[in-house]
Amino acid sequence: MHRPVVTPLLVVALLLVSCVAACSDDPPSTTTATSTTTSTTAPSAPDPALTALALAVTDLPDGFATSPDVDDTLTAFCVNEDATTGLQASERVVRGFTRSPAGASVIQLVFRFEEDGAATFVTQAGEILDRCSGVPDITGLAFEYDELPPGLDAPIASVSDDHVGRYGVSVGSGSLAVELAVFRHGDVGQLVAVLGLDLPRADLDALAGAAFAAAAAKV
Repeated sequence: MHRPVVTPLLVVALLLVSCVAACSDDPPSTTTATSTTTSTTAPSAPDPALTALALAVTDLPDGFATSPDVDDTLTAFCVNEDATTGLQASERVVRGFTRSPAGASVIQLVFRFEEDGAATFVTQAGEILDRCSGVPDITGLAFEYDELPPGLDAPIASVSDDHVGRYGVSVGSGSLAVELAVFRHGDVGQLVAVLGLDLPRADLDALAGAAFAAAAAKV
């Protein structure tokens, strides 16, 4: 049985929308988008080695709970941009968390890629983030991307063969921000992203540091 792999950068936007919805009385305007270029074969049982890499609520600061709607892709940072384009993954693990009080979300995607797909995944993610800086997505939301603060992705760098990291701020209001790391270790590719709405930069950095360190400790 085959099913589409959820696009990494698309799923990150889901948590952004969830964060907005949790902090606003007005429902967000969303557009459904799906990936049609990448597929994965659903195994009969989860791969224990891949599941062991997944974040849990206990890996995050107090106040976080699992998000039940992680697989619902709502929007994208850039139209027709997908870091998994042309790649095959035999399995994936997706984890999402939202915080109470609202204003912060964490998303993790873990893929076991075939052939050299994990390296291509990281390369394509970096290229997309560069191209998408300042470019509106299909809902009109745009982010300006910059490098992560020095040392924030040090835990990721210490366990990965390749990695890219970015700090993004929404164009205009600046109320939405994201810090993300995309990395690979062997044939496994991961994306970990931390999103904040009206979250002080120091708090976003601290949360991203905790999420990155927890993900790296499981490798």
